[in-house]
Amino acid sequence: MSAQQRRLQEQMLKMGYQPGKKSLFQLKPISHSRQFQTLPDIPITQRVEVTPQGASKLQKIVNTYRASNANIRITCKRTSIQRMSIKEQIKNYVKYQSSVQLDGLDALRNLIKNGDTLSLNINKASNIEFFVGSLSDGHGLFGDQISSLITQFYLEELKKLFDSIPILQLSLTLKDNLKKIYQQIEQKLIEQTLYDYRLSGASLLSLIIVNNIIYCSNLGDSKAAYFYKSEQLNDNPKQIRKFVQKNLNQIHDTNSEKEVERIIKRGGKIDQALFKGQKEGSLKIWVPKLNYPGIKITRCFGNLIGKSIGVLAEPDVLEFKIPKSGYLLIASTGLWEKLDLLVIDKILDSNYPPQSWADVDKTIKQLGNETKKFWDPDGQGSVDISLSLVYISLEK
Repeated sequence: MSAQQRRLQEQMLKMGYQPGKKSLFQLKPISHSRQFQTLPDIPITQRVEVTPQGASKLQKIVNTYRASNANIRITCKRTSIQRMSIKEQIKNYVKYQSSVQLDGLDALRNLIKNGDTLSLNINKASNIEFFVGSLSDGHGLFGDQISSLITQFYLEELKKLFDSIPILQLSLTLKDNLKKIYQQIEQKLIEQTLYDYRLSGASLLSLIIVNNIIYCSNLGDSKAAYFYKSEQLNDNPKQIRKFVQKNLNQIHDTNSEKEVERIIKRGGKIDQALFKGQKEGSLKIWVPKLNYPGIKITRCFGNLIGKSIGVLAEPDVLEFKIPKSGYLLIASTGLWEKLDLLVIDKILDSNYPPQSWADVDKTIKQLGNETKKFWDPDGQGSVDISLSLVYISLEK
């Protein structure tokens, strides 16, 4: 301190001024066209809990301020604030992927062309790299076209969402936004004039992988499950299964008591179809005294007749944190109804962990071929089957 500064300080003390304490935080200037205020650095071990009511206030602060370190973001997932590296946030863990679609046969041995729409993509938006896998199974006269159309709508709306949503809000709002996207798809289907959707529609199972989180949204009877190996399985010699299986969605069909109750309350009827005067096949949904819509699924896009007796276009959305490297299996109902879980385990284990794309291709073909063996044992035909296999490696 110079002599001049010392005299100035003494004079201020005589006048009653107290020297202010020096801030513990050093603010760094930000070169940006828009003026930002800067928050002080938060120690990486510090964790601040907030109430749900304070979450909205917190979001306003996050939108106004930016962390002084350009490589650090402040996220507010659920009710906490913590620092997270951007590189960690957008890391893509999907290593290998493959798909197979199998045609079906009718009772007269005529080929039924697979009409499912299957899509696997790794996308980039707003500096986020994310994986999207979707499976849409159509029904009715225009089922194939509608399944393709809603998949197109879905991917378009999802790209818009990821382009517009800030990284900080992703984990907080994605589940709600997925439900809104499904509502928008249903509205777009109603507004289009190309295909009659009164007795035609489609299911949609979608899985989004961001970092090590899977967001699964579903309408219909397709199913996704995650298979990974646990140390407890290896330590228990009596354990039959080779993998821990985590089912990622509920099935919306006439085997669900909750779904059936809703249909009956809305005036629908659950019964088998009549064939040559005899009832046969699985339970389906009908308008009383009428021979339609005759579908097994209780939630779908389209099918206006079904909507009148309780069929919904409201998805279930599940968030799943991936615990270990493993396989994500996405398949239509044809696989899950016929293929034993122990057989699935055995096939997955034969190429685990996969060393190349060829290993995953081989595994998915084995699953498809094994499923075909269990169809058409009595000459009544077989359904078309679509399945995808994704290997997720958490190794850095």
